[in-house]
Amino acid sequence: MKANLYRKPFSRTAFLRTMLLGVPLLPLTTVLAQESTTPSTAPEPHPDAANLRSFVELARSDIRTEKAMIIAQNISFTNDEAADFWPAHREYDTEMNKLLDQRFALIVTFAKHYGTMTDQEAIDLANKVFDLEEKRIDLKRKYFKKFCKIIPPLKAARFFQIENQLNMALDLKIAASLPLIK
Repeated sequence: MKANLYRKPFSRTAFLRTMLLGVPLLPLTTVLAQESTTPSTAPEPHPDAANLRSFVELARSDIRTEKAMIIAQNISFTNDEAADFWPAHREYDTEMNKLLDQRFALIVTFAKHYGTMTDQEAIDLANKVFDLEEKRIDLKRKYFKKFCKIIPPLKAARFFQIENQLNMALDLKIAASLPLIK
């Protein structure tokens, strides 16, 4: 008997449920394991930038793998719409990934200063995070207008509804892996 090499893609609901319910528990299990093996007087470890990079890339690839299928399952494109939408989507995804790379750089900055962050560094970091969020919103507005020229506005709005849900799942996954500022 041959092994099934193709797995059935998650539905949007199942994917989000897995991301929101299952994944945030992983950092908790790591913390609990560390607490049971390290004395309580041990200093709290700094977040490791290499591990953060791996975690962020894994989170991105998990979502990217299912994203196109989730979009295709939830938005019925005509052949003409699909021919125009998917290349524009790749452009959007490329630009969004540049912003996500900037966010990763901010996470690395946070990791480098974890436990020693000054008030001014916290202000600077927070302002950079707020500026980055504005850029993400501006990018979504730009591509919403572009997508509305390619597909009907209802489909463009549905795309961004799905996109926002996936981005929130990714944001939650990353946020759950980071300790609070000290």
